[in-house]
Amino acid sequence: MKSANTPKLVVIAVLCSVIFFIALTLFEAIPEIPVDIDFKPFFIPLAFTALVPRKFWPLLAVSLGAMLGEFLRDLLEGYEIDDPIGAIGYVVGFMMSGYIVGSNPLNKIRLAIAAIVAGFVHAVIEASSFIIFSTETFNVAVWSAIGNTITDGLIMGVIPLILIMPHLYGRVERYFGFAPRGKEPNYKRRRDRTTVSAS
Repeated sequence: MKSANTPKLVVIAVLCSVIFFIALTLFEAIPEIPVDIDFKPFFIPLAFTALVPRKFWPLLAVSLGAMLGEFLRDLLEGYEIDDPIGAIGYVVGFMMSGYIVGSNPLNKIRLAIAAIVAGFVHAVIEASSFIIFSTETFNVAVWSAIGNTITDGLIMGVIPLILIMPHLYGRVERYFGFAPRGKEPNYKRRRDRTTVSAS
């Protein structure tokens, strides 16, 4: 990681955590389905992972930002046994989604797969805490994993993500100091020409 990129990564992580925290707080109004099936606005960190460069450090910044946003939300309602395990699911799931999207963030199939994978990975890792640390049965863990994959990955992931990406792609990246994903060479050439003409 270049030290020059550190401020960008910090901004991305903080911005993702704040927006995700606010959205999580708002969606708390939706009743939770027993056991531990809720509606988390996964489309927010998913949009970040589709917009930042498909590289380790930017994707890690987004994933850690989402994890921090969840931790802040949990401060309001109290921590549960599945929260630390779920934090690992955030990092792994969102990192994977960023690589799955590839160089075309407007590809609906890739966006859908990325969102479902992120929801599934997080749900499975979080549900494993029921078996490891709790007295809940394996069937409860499976029910939780399937339910959260549907609510977080599909309903709150795929559907809104496909709708908002055309409005974000190519418009947001410049505020982070990055080229739109998939257009890096052309973006660099245009920027170089602008610099030469200005000099």
